[in-house]
Amino acid sequence: MKSFSTRNRKHLARCCLLASVPLALGLVAATPVTAAASNVNPVNSSWPTSLVFGSVGAEDATSLQASLVPLQDVFKAKLGLTLKVYIGTSYAADIEAQEAGKAQLVEYGPFSYVIALNQGVKIKNIGVVISAPHTDGGYWSWGVVNPKLNPGITSIKDFAGKKVCFSDPASTSGYLYPSYGLIEAGVNPKTGITPIFAGTDTTAPLDVAKGECQAGFTNNLDEAPVFTQNHIPRADLKTVWVSPEIPGSPVAVSTTLPASLVTAIESVLDNDGNSAYEAAHGYCSSQAACTNESEGTWGYAPPSVANYAQVTQICKVTKSPSCKIS
Repeated sequence: MKSFSTRNRKHLARCCLLASVPLALGLVAATPVTAAASNVNPVNSSWPTSLVFGSVGAEDATSLQASLVPLQDVFKAKLGLTLKVYIGTSYAADIEAQEAGKAQLVEYGPFSYVIALNQGVKIKNIGVVISAPHTDGGYWSWGVVNPKLNPGITSIKDFAGKKVCFSDPASTSGYLYPSYGLIEAGVNPKTGITPIFAGTDTTAPLDVAKGECQAGFTNNLDEAPVFTQNHIPRADLKTVWVSPEIPGSPVAVSTTLPASLVTAIESVLDNDGNSAYEAAHGYCSSQAACTNESEGTWGYAPPSVANYAQVTQICKVTKSPSCKIS
């Protein structure tokens, strides 16, 4: 999703982090602070004065950063923290960033969150991304085709022997659940098709629409930019498979931070990190202005609304090497 849910995912490699961190941090327009204020947090002197929020790169990184400005302002006002934004090149880069202490908050996809836990990264889920109030953040992976170019593909079974676009090996909707769907349909996701990693859950269906892949996978949140930003006719994409519901994308905080700060961040994120609060307190002109429609983000819900046990079970079925489950 997406979870922020359109992501620039390339591969699982440590080099991604080393190459991307300086550039990503350089893109951040942090709130100016005085020299004295930069040394002491005005809310709690035992807390740091800044944190880094990691997210996997969107198709439009500038838009992603702009969408986080109200949350940055809330963190500054409520917690005395300058919230910087790190745009990773893949989920692997975000996992590495949090493990190395270069990012203290990371918005993961459900699959990459499970991978991070299995790798022993010291994190705690403190919120789930939601697209509307009183929802659980759940979303769905879609298998899509261009019916004009490939009219014979009418179900996921027909993906067999075809060139198929995924997004990222650590993507929930762009790889894990599609792999499960293929296996359930009797198609080996590695040898029964020609797999192509397109990068994001928006690029994959775009490549399908253009005929660069005969079929591919996206999700119900990330397909929209194909039509609105890339101006592809809606008739050029048809959904032929829908996954089981995927739990909402979690935001994880590093538990190496002071326990009091972890508690405070969770409270602010879940109670104040939403369009309704931000608009009511003047952080933006209206709820509509605060809501990131293109990313499907209204705010955050408590982590209890999501159950990631299903992700672990699907990992066991698919035996994906990215799961790293013994």
